[in-house]
Amino acid sequence: MVPFSIFSLGNVLLVSLQEEIDDSSVIALSKALSEKVKRGKINGVVIDLSNVEVIDTFLAEHICGLASVLDLLNTRTVISGLGASAVVALKNFNISFDESLSFALDSQQALEKIESRLALQ
Repeated sequence: MVPFSIFSLGNVLLVSLQEEIDDSSVIALSKALSEKVKRGKINGVVIDLSNVEVIDTFLAEHICGLASVLDLLNTRTVISGLGASAVVALKNFNISFDESLSFALDSQQALEKIESRLALQ
């Protein structure tokens, strides 16, 4: 079973990660997502991490790399649903994300951020 799901919401993709995502699945997610963005007119990607308690450096680096690639394709990436334990783990491991990422409390707020960016274009 694949530990992630990708849903299409018009020109926005919603990615839901499950709790147990291994390194090979993170790579598969990156490839699948970048292919979907290249094939269609996708303006935004929401990565929902509400089911993930701990974010390791491998996952964080791949999310940053993916966001950078998507930014080059003019697609905004928003991370939603970071729980308190995930934020503490990020702080403890000194993991930081770059400027190509935005954050939201939940998927609804993430969609609103993408919509507001589209309105400005």
